[in-house]
Amino acid sequence: MGGKINKTDIKIMLIMTAIYLVISLFYLGDLKAPQTGWEPEYLNEEFIVDFGREVNINKIMLYGGLGHVWGCFGSLEIEAHNGREFMPYTFIDMKSVFKWHYSTDTVKTDKLRITTRYLRTENENDKNRFYKAEYREMGFFSGNDLISDIKIEQEPSSDGIMLLFDEQHLVPDRPSILNSTYFDEVYFPRTAFEQLEKRDILYENTHPPLGKTIIAFGISIFGMNPFGWRIMGTLFGAALIPLMYLIAKRFFKDTFWAFFCAYLMMFDFMHFTQTRLATIDSYTVFFVMLMFYFMLDYYDSRSYDTGLFKSLLPLLFCGISLGLGAATKWIALYGAFGLAVLFFMSRGYEYSEYNNHLNTALKVHGGNFKQKSKKLGGWLGKHFYLTCFFCIIFFIIIPVVIYTLSFIPINYNEEGKSLFKTVIDSVKSMYEYHKGVDAVHPYSSPWYEWPLDIRPIFYYQGQLLPEFWGASVACLGHPLLFWLGLVSLFVILFFIIANLFKKRKYIGDNKLLLFPVIGYFSQYLLWVIAPRKITFIYHYFSCVPFLILMLGIMFRYLEERGIFSRTVTKVFLVLFLILFVIYYPLLSGIEVPRFYLNGLQLLPRWEW
Repeated sequence: MGGKINKTDIKIMLIMTAIYLVISLFYLGDLKAPQTGWEPEYLNEEFIVDFGREVNINKIMLYGGLGHVWGCFGSLEIEAHNGREFMPYTFIDMKSVFKWHYSTDTVKTDKLRITTRYLRTENENDKNRFYKAEYREMGFFSGNDLISDIKIEQEPSSDGIMLLFDEQHLVPDRPSILNSTYFDEVYFPRTAFEQLEKRDILYENTHPPLGKTIIAFGISIFGMNPFGWRIMGTLFGAALIPLMYLIAKRFFKDTFWAFFCAYLMMFDFMHFTQTRLATIDSYTVFFVMLMFYFMLDYYDSRSYDTGLFKSLLPLLFCGISLGLGAATKWIALYGAFGLAVLFFMSRGYEYSEYNNHLNTALKVHGGNFKQKSKKLGGWLGKHFYLTCFFCIIFFIIIPVVIYTLSFIPINYNEEGKSLFKTVIDSVKSMYEYHKGVDAVHPYSSPWYEWPLDIRPIFYYQGQLLPEFWGASVACLGHPLLFWLGLVSLFVILFFIIANLFKKRKYIGDNKLLLFPVIGYFSQYLLWVIAPRKITFIYHYFSCVPFLILMLGIMFRYLEERGIFSRTVTKVFLVLFLILFVIYYPLLSGIEVPRFYLNGLQLLPRWEW
């Protein structure tokens, strides 16, 4: 079968995507979150909550919003009335926004006095900065019950204090991934919300804007809630499955192996976890895969068969994808080196094939054909130079234009500042930031550990859960994909070298074998020299599609050589799914007995 998509392929892609969407949208996030709140005007502003009776308080929940000042953090000092005076009770520090914070200190009282303070940090300068915040909702618990019928006895001078208690039906009994931001979600949804409301972008400006713009699109439809800020990443994650299928079908020209590769993408651990988290990696990997898909279309075709201008279309779409990827996250630019290598290799292979065709034709047709072949050879040279000229437009001018235009949604920060100046200043700022990232992080891992799946990154751990229960989200690769994919890489490298010195082809032509290898190394090796000093395993995410292709090459080779049958491949796919099901609680954050999570730790540094 050829590499063209038929009705069967479309049905397979639709079914796989639909199944994945059902799995990924389950337990994704709440569709509702507090939307209104109170913003104190100055430090030490206070109010008194009167319960009208003596109550036993064992938990306080507080949800933070964005506010309208730079810090957007704050702390509440809470004092309890003992019948005669107010005595210190507890503090709640609000260190992040769109998240439920809590205190589980207990007290018996009829009134609470709540005072705004600065965020408690070790830096004394923060006293002058981290004190204003937006407090969107607050709830008091007695046992498992939310205390109702409260009154504000002494109101602060700022307006809107009752907005702190107007959405009590949304107060949860504990924070979870369903109702709060977690890990880097404290940055990206907030910035997307700032874009929507045309506020200053001062908190997360370490990546280009397009990813946050896409997140903002989901928020504009579903609201500023966990589902709203996660839905676009999840949809892009689902789109990676048919895109993986298209790449594999174009590469293998076989429906089964296209299904094989899409299936591995569908149930890979990192793909599932990373695309349900409201960061920008879903979009980056999507655009990286898209640009390599179009380059594969060009790389595996002959321009002298398709014609000059028709052959340029894949390069045009490849350049557009590169621009979109770069406007989301700079790691897409790493792939530009691989694209360049593949482009010039394709020219070399095409020139060699063309000469072989001419030599064969000369032997058959003789003299008159020789003159014709010279004309065609001259045309091929002009073709090469014209293609290089258009590549300057496709891979430099168009990506620069797309990257620049991506800043339009945030170009309101400084009045009178040109779009071009905004982009230049942003590039300098982002580079300096990543070059200076050297903080210690317990879940960081160097580039050489990623392929071995040695150190997952821990995103979330459940809080206030019943005893012996746990809830976690960890980012790691599927062991069968990461470990066997790495073996496949070394085997393919061996065969590529062997093919150069042996007449017999071990696994087909080097031309196609080199495609996933070059794609993989273009996304991986630059991390060796990247200026950023602290890295995580999720930086390996863009290498996953190429690992999948290389694993597909190995399995197909083993089948074709009769080393094992198709049945073994199907058993492998079943085992791949079983492991995904077993690890699903660790990837999704659902609550399970703690011993179950502990039992999933295969390696010493798999700690969650």
